[in-house]
Amino acid sequence: MNLAFRKNLLQVHRWTGLTIGLVIVYLALTGLSMVFRPQLQPLLERDLREVASCAARLPLDDLVVKAREFHPNAAVTRIEVADGGYGATIVRFADKQAVYVNSCTGAILGERAQWAGFFGTVEQLHRFRFVDNADLTELFGGTVSLILALVMVGGGLAMWWPPSLKALASSARLRLHLTGRALDLNLHRTIGLYVFVIILVSAVTSLTFTFEWARRAIFAVTNSQRPAPKPAADAASTPMLPAEVFLKRALSIAPGAREVAMIYPRKPRDAVEILIVERDAPHPGARSVLYMDPHTGDVLRSEPYAASSAGNKVYRWLGSLHTGNVGGLPVQLLLFVGILGVPILGYTGIRSYLRRRFPAPRDAGGPRVRVKRISSETPEIKVFELESAGSEPLAPFAPGAHIDVRIDEDLVRQYSLCNGPEDRGRYVIAVKREPDSRGGSRAMHERVSEGDVLSVSTPRNHFPIDASATHHLLLAGGIGITPLLSMARQLQENHGSYALHYFTRSIGHTAFHGFLSRPELRGKVTFHYAVEPGALHQYLHKVLWQRPEGAHLYVCGPRPFMDLVEDLAAASWPPDTVHSEYFSANPLAFAGSRAPFEVTLALSGGTYAVGAEETIVEALHKCGIEISTSCRQGVCGTCVTGLLDGEADHRDAFLTDAERRAGDKIMPCVSRAKTGVLVLDL
Repeated sequence: MNLAFRKNLLQVHRWTGLTIGLVIVYLALTGLSMVFRPQLQPLLERDLREVASCAARLPLDDLVVKAREFHPNAAVTRIEVADGGYGATIVRFADKQAVYVNSCTGAILGERAQWAGFFGTVEQLHRFRFVDNADLTELFGGTVSLILALVMVGGGLAMWWPPSLKALASSARLRLHLTGRALDLNLHRTIGLYVFVIILVSAVTSLTFTFEWARRAIFAVTNSQRPAPKPAADAASTPMLPAEVFLKRALSIAPGAREVAMIYPRKPRDAVEILIVERDAPHPGARSVLYMDPHTGDVLRSEPYAASSAGNKVYRWLGSLHTGNVGGLPVQLLLFVGILGVPILGYTGIRSYLRRRFPAPRDAGGPRVRVKRISSETPEIKVFELESAGSEPLAPFAPGAHIDVRIDEDLVRQYSLCNGPEDRGRYVIAVKREPDSRGGSRAMHERVSEGDVLSVSTPRNHFPIDASATHHLLLAGGIGITPLLSMARQLQENHGSYALHYFTRSIGHTAFHGFLSRPELRGKVTFHYAVEPGALHQYLHKVLWQRPEGAHLYVCGPRPFMDLVEDLAAASWPPDTVHSEYFSANPLAFAGSRAPFEVTLALSGGTYAVGAEETIVEALHKCGIEISTSCRQGVCGTCVTGLLDGEADHRDAFLTDAERRAGDKIMPCVSRAKTGVLVLDL
């Protein structure tokens, strides 16, 4: 779809929803209340409609007299007879009151106004019949339905349509793990996809009640003759024949009819219009129509439903479908679920707009902690012990987990937790001051003091212990000991099989040397000091050349050290048994080719240009689209995003080789494109 057209369509869709969306939700909620009307109304109105069986019914005119006595001073406009004349008889008057009469005994069952009772009230609200001008309210409701069908359903589907077949399945998937505006957009688009057919059917079928052109279209499509005008009766001064005459004529055509409704003439030459729903009628709209002269009883025209045109049958079927009277309970359940989607779509659409228009203040998204103690492990490494700054306990974590620490508004860094997961009530991190620090480690060393309160995230873990392993080989270089120390603590506590090799410049530069030298760790921990590159290569080859059965490898440290370990392990360690945690960016992250490209957002829509000197995150930020980030170096995994189409130029230090080969993820804070367009799962 053309980008400019799509943006215009989005504006129309959005502002239509924000302006008449409440009316659409109102129509949906009132319509929702009537879906199960066929089953519930007889139960709720049992006292008015239930009549005990009898051998013979009273003449219809006697029942009308009873009704007139109960409700005088108003003309009869319509009489409804159920169950072949043996059900309740409803006599309706010009003042919109109805009297219910027992057809067998003539007893008055009750009186009710046209829009009284639960379903009467809901129907009045749904059809806006609380406004005096019925034609105007029908026109208004039909116009809203037309807008719903064309702008909201049609436009929404057009904007949802994914840019490629690969994106199709992903675009239809609910992602309940999302939060904030991302969750709103996913719910809005996905639920809209699931229910759009039902909403469209409901909206289109309502048009047949309102617009003459819609009715004409049905007859034109079915190549059917439109119904002839109602026939006129001869003018006569004689009184109208008894109602029983008309009823007997109707019952002679359809014995035991489910319902017979007689509409009395309003003008001198009007015929008596008799609507008959036969016992085996497929739906309540399948009505035969009989026109009779009110004075002579002559049949002016008979229109049996079975012999009516295809256009008339389609028209009547659509009307019954709209009210849930076609297909029984399965169709009613589909209507209920589909129409229920409308208020959900209204809620998620409005909330998404408000969150975009009035974004929440930035926050770390987790607890606040107090710096309880700071100690120096080496001349370059400080250990920070953090405790909860409030009444809420700190969230639990597993070995290998890390937390984000927000040092100030724009400075967030990730640090692995060093203490064991059984050590509840505190987080322990170790921070090495890097000579080429981008500000994080220097700020932690120089600006953070005991007693300070910091914002942190809840622990996240991209470097967990594999529970299926029978042995764990831990290789740490320098500050890379931090996540592996937590692993060693738990493995020692659980009597797991492991070996830790720790490579540093000297004893003085070995963090946690005291703890790792404890007697209970002898035979488990091996220290290596100032190993020359050639000797390091030789030693690691010796350690890694043969993988013990069921063993997994965990490595963390400087990038050259990790690259060497991974290269040597590739010969005998399957990729899924090698686990790594990077602390620094891939050297290629901000180097190499930086050609411009485009990204298309499959869920929220739109195509955006990414310049040669900006990242995907930065390009989308300029357009008001935020992706959660933390390190912005392709290390922490915070921004990992689904890739639906296109080939990524991976420049991160987070994704595994297998994940890169799969081609369904990208780190938009550093990675770029090898193709002209990337389609992101956003």
